[in-house]
Amino acid sequence: MNNHPNFVPAVQNLQRYLRRLSYGEESIPAPPIDGVLETQTIEALREFQRLRGLPVTGIADLETWELLYSDYRAALSYNAPPRQISVFPLDPQGYVLLPNATGFAVTALQYMLRELHHSYFALSDVRETGVYDEQTQAAVRKFQELNRLPVSGNTDLLTWNAVADQYNTYFWDTFDE
Repeated sequence: MNNHPNFVPAVQNLQRYLRRLSYGEESIPAPPIDGVLETQTIEALREFQRLRGLPVTGIADLETWELLYSDYRAALSYNAPPRQISVFPLDPQGYVLLPNATGFAVTALQYMLRELHHSYFALSDVRETGVYDEQTQAAVRKFQELNRLPVSGNTDLLTWNAVADQYNTYFWDTFDE
């Protein structure tokens, strides 16, 4: 807790929002985040109001506050890393993708194996069918063998994670080229 006699939590939030927006908009001066309403904060707020076509008062009225918060949330979203999705089903515990399984997880596995075929020439070029067919099972077996995993042809969590890790490495290596 700040012990400054003029500390106000709402001002600290205002400063936090303005500072975040100042990273993307050079004309907004970055105020200190100390919860004290002072000249730098008022100047930053005025510049925000000017940029957004609001009356330039240096006062955070309701319209200014709502627009400021909306822009702050958008700035956080634009600069956040992409959200990851969980494709491999974890329920029931110990779930394994087996021959004849169908669905998005199988398609994702086939896609990753197909992409890894460019690094592992011993892997067959798997088609994305969404069905855990013989071709998929053979590619999984070969991948397991090459990576010294238990060779079953089934995709358990250990195999899935190894495929995903290598796909991610492959993807970022090719992305950087």
